[in-house]
Amino acid sequence: MGEVCDVVGGSTPDTSNPTYWNGNIAWVTPTDLGKLTDKTIVKTDRYITPDGLDSCSAQMLPVDTVIMSSRAPIGHLAIAGVSLCTNQGCKGFVPSSDVDTLFLYWAMKHSVPTLQSLGSGATFTEISKSALQRFTIPLPPLPEQRRIAALLNRRMALVEELRAAAQAQRDAVHALPGALLRLGLAGQLC
Repeated sequence: MGEVCDVVGGSTPDTSNPTYWNGNIAWVTPTDLGKLTDKTIVKTDRYITPDGLDSCSAQMLPVDTVIMSSRAPIGHLAIAGVSLCTNQGCKGFVPSSDVDTLFLYWAMKHSVPTLQSLGSGATFTEISKSALQRFTIPLPPLPEQRRIAALLNRRMALVEELRAAAQAQRDAVHALPGALLRLGLAGQLC
């Protein structure tokens, strides 16, 4: 990964300094990534100020950076839809011109179980920046990466549509006994 991406760690400004917080710079945490229902992140729970950014080792990451939680837990993923920075529980993968952002996202998504197995630590597991830089993903030529990513996007969108339809059916089935009971008690069942 280190050959095709700039792997960037995050940091946290001093939380006791109010001038560092409630600014306009999106500050991503593993919790933000875990709440996503889409692969793109544009909003976060907390924002920092330019002074907050300057006060710590966090770096601004450009749009199309792939963000991954590297601890607590390892493997939540998103693509930056806005310029942002992260806390120390995340790593940003700024793709070079050799790798397509969507392909990188899907390759990493596929690799989450392996990435999790590389984590270590007594209190909570974490995967290091150096381990992520050494991690390998398949890397076909760029046109093939784009073709694969586009195909996966279409197929995964269909999966999400089917999942939503199945959930709607499950919800309807769960609501049926209550509806029948109300009709029966109102004398409206034939």
